[in-house]
Amino acid sequence: MQRIFSHENWIGNLPDAVRVEVLARMIEFDVAAGDVIAEAGRDATRIFQVVSGYVRLSGLHEDGSETLITIYVPGNCYAETAIISRRPYNHTSIAMVPSRIRALHERDFWQLYHSHSAIPEALCRKFADAISWQFAAREMRATTRLRFQIANMFADFAERCVGTTSSTPIELDFPFTQSDIASIFDVTRQSVQREITYFKEQELVEKREGTWIVLNLPRLRHET
Repeated sequence: MQRIFSHENWIGNLPDAVRVEVLARMIEFDVAAGDVIAEAGRDATRIFQVVSGYVRLSGLHEDGSETLITIYVPGNCYAETAIISRRPYNHTSIAMVPSRIRALHERDFWQLYHSHSAIPEALCRKFADAISWQFAAREMRATTRLRFQIANMFADFAERCVGTTSSTPIELDFPFTQSDIASIFDVTRQSVQREITYFKEQELVEKREGTWIVLNLPRLRHET
């Protein structure tokens, strides 16, 4: 399935003593909705972990339009590839809602990296998993109807917001647009609009005052 939410937390999976040492080196700060945390093209000096809230990773096209790449959730770590490859940040990360972030400076990252073998091992697993998911996502886009993919996305978003319960309606607590959905699945906005219209007609999904609401999660799952 298309993995829009990134749940990976390699820091949380470290041995206890190593994890405690890493967290002791990190600083925490709050960001408002819309604040840029790391900007594409800037020197990579820190890695990040989401403590609370949601963070979107975005790319820019040559025409200035923005592409949603993935959404980071609490626990998620990111920006390690830029530090390890010693290059600028490839993408921009932006808080979708008021969020709290941890940051680890590159100096501390490298000291910990060389002191604890568990860290490069954990990062190797993360990068391997990311490559596997990229191939899986390409296969899904090529073999699965867009309606299935969008229904699955909304269902995953709803379950992320409320846990395992299937009671509805469910208000999604982070903002995204039809253009975001189009960029996620690499299709036109018109194609997305057609499927959203179907979901609205079936009373599965609606949008009220800029907020998406899943009206019937069990039936939406049936669409998948």
